[in-house]
Amino acid sequence: MHELVGLITSALNETGDILVNLGYPNLGAFVAEALEAGAKVKSGAETSQVDVVLERLVCAIPAFQDMAVVDNQPIYCFKKALFLIHAIVIRFGSMSPPPFPTPSTAQSPVFTDNVLPSMLIHLGVIDLSTSPGLSHLFPHADPSGLLEAFNGNQNSQNVPKEGPILTSDQAYILRAAAIDACEMIVEVAHNLSGDSLPPDGSLDWLKDINLPDLDMWIWAVAKDRQDYRQLERFALRNTVFF
Repeated sequence: MHELVGLITSALNETGDILVNLGYPNLGAFVAEALEAGAKVKSGAETSQVDVVLERLVCAIPAFQDMAVVDNQPIYCFKKALFLIHAIVIRFGSMSPPPFPTPSTAQSPVFTDNVLPSMLIHLGVIDLSTSPGLSHLFPHADPSGLLEAFNGNQNSQNVPKEGPILTSDQAYILRAAAIDACEMIVEVAHNLSGDSLPPDGSLDWLKDINLPDLDMWIWAVAKDRQDYRQLERFALRNTVFF
């Protein structure tokens, strides 16, 4: 806990110093200005409103610079910055009018951390069996029974098993895999034909699901469903990105 508190304190102090030096009284004022800048992007432009807001957040604040180069391949996750934008949309987007512009986050990538890739590995969506350096990380991952309805005790107090401790490169690879996997899931859902869906229309909502919706569902079920809650999540030490 001491290490965690130290990381959080360092990130907050660094962010506060940057905001003061830039002339902002607080983070909210900076984010509000970024939202105003995003609102100036015209509909149909190559750059979206979210892109503008995201760029402003990431360029200014190191704690949002969640990116790396792994095997000469750049990986951009930006979990906290994207989540911040989406949280603002959820909180204020339904107001009429909202107190400041709120962009559409329907096309935003998922907010990838350690939960999403770990869950997708356990559910058999991400396959590590042929990945050198990664195949040993989740030796007990088995989707058998995990896609069925849960009939156990939701109030179990069993402590989840500790997951593998990853290097920064390993974590970025799995987090990037989760981004791609979720995009594929949504694409498949949007292209489901009538023959693939129940005739009663109970699953027609799948055609409209977006990436933030999918992210929130995986996170919610990973927390609320007891057998999912017991599944190992990987850990990455000394990071403020998730």
